[in-house]
Amino acid sequence: MSMDWRAAAKRAFAPRLLLAAAAIGAVAGAGGVAFRLLLNGIQWLAFGSGSEMLVTALASVPGWRIVLAPALGGLAIGLIYRFAIPGHFPLGPADAIAAAWRGGALPPARSFAGTLINAASLGVGASVGREGPIVLLGGALGSWLARFLRPAPDEARILLAAGVAACVAASFNAPAAGAIFALEVVLLGYRLVPLPALAVASAVGALVGRAWFGNVPIFPVPAYAATGLAEVPAMALLGALGAALALAMMGGIVALGTVFARLPGPWWLKTGLAGLAVGLVALRVPQVLSYGQEAAHAAMLGAYGWTLLLAIVAAKLAATAVSLGGGFGGGVFSPALVLGAALGGAFGHAMAFAFPGAVAPSGAYAVIGAAAVSAPVLGAPLSTALILLEMTEAWRLAPGLAIAAIVAAAICRPLIGRSFFTWQLERRGVTLTPDAISSRPRPS
Repeated sequence: MSMDWRAAAKRAFAPRLLLAAAAIGAVAGAGGVAFRLLLNGIQWLAFGSGSEMLVTALASVPGWRIVLAPALGGLAIGLIYRFAIPGHFPLGPADAIAAAWRGGALPPARSFAGTLINAASLGVGASVGREGPIVLLGGALGSWLARFLRPAPDEARILLAAGVAACVAASFNAPAAGAIFALEVVLLGYRLVPLPALAVASAVGALVGRAWFGNVPIFPVPAYAATGLAEVPAMALLGALGAALALAMMGGIVALGTVFARLPGPWWLKTGLAGLAVGLVALRVPQVLSYGQEAAHAAMLGAYGWTLLLAIVAAKLAATAVSLGGGFGGGVFSPALVLGAALGGAFGHAMAFAFPGAVAPSGAYAVIGAAAVSAPVLGAPLSTALILLEMTEAWRLAPGLAIAAIVAAAICRPLIGRSFFTWQLERRGVTLTPDAISSRPRPS
């Protein structure tokens, strides 16, 4: 056993692997920065503002533009599927995970095309997440650069995951969470050998991101703290509610995907129809558009009342299912953050009404709720808690975040499997195990 441990440690800290991870971290970190800039540019073309404060910017945007931007954007993206992308749909995080278990190779051309499609989807306002294209872009860059080293299959997997770690760290300013995210979500476990390389790549990627965007948290919040053991049952209950909302979101995406697939007509028309639906919802609840950074942050600051928070839950749930089910490209983490923050904020208002002066503010519950919905979607309670803590710097909420994330993940895992991504792969006939990947015939 001791010899196995020493051998694993030797492989984990091999200079060749760590140097490769550092190089991939620099390139993938720059890729994460470039993706954010591209997204902001497309959003400026669509809505006249490239700011993360999109809800505020929309106050001066005419209603017809709010409706037409996602509708026409959906038509354009659907036409690109039809004429430019084999198979009609771009790659996503599930494909990056599968590639890691097939030897660490992602097709660069399709991966970069998928990243562009996902950036366009976000830019025109589709209710999708930016972590999906970031995972795909980082994995593709890691996979592409690793080819020059001719690595062994296990090293190729690690270097693909290193690209993911660096891209996540650069985009969210979350170096610790970037490494654990790649370990939990892409490599599907906790093992010693990949961790040093992932940590190096994530640290380098975060430094690249900070050089461009500055070293500031994405969701700065007050120094929230729960009041103590008395609130533990409330955090566990919020975790259970978050699990229910996560299941509703994931199930809605799959159900709407089936509905759109059965509708007559070409896919480009369906994607345009999905965009039109999102635009009409955004006329009443503009917080549903794009990845929703401003909406999530406002909930975490306690700036929304409970009625608006519940409206955001309902509207974002519908817009996300329509966007992803209707063919837009993107991730699921950002929608889960918005849904969870809105749910947690509303829950916090209810707690304050029931126990005035004895519980944490609604904004603190919004942070915890974001973890509760996101953890089962990603299948990664540890990295979800870490990324929320790094994005908010609300370190004193760590126990509440951990409780809610673990409860939510524990409820959802027996129902859908490890994560939304592995569930997607199962539906395609691909089964992942810790040691191998196998395929079976698709269900008829």
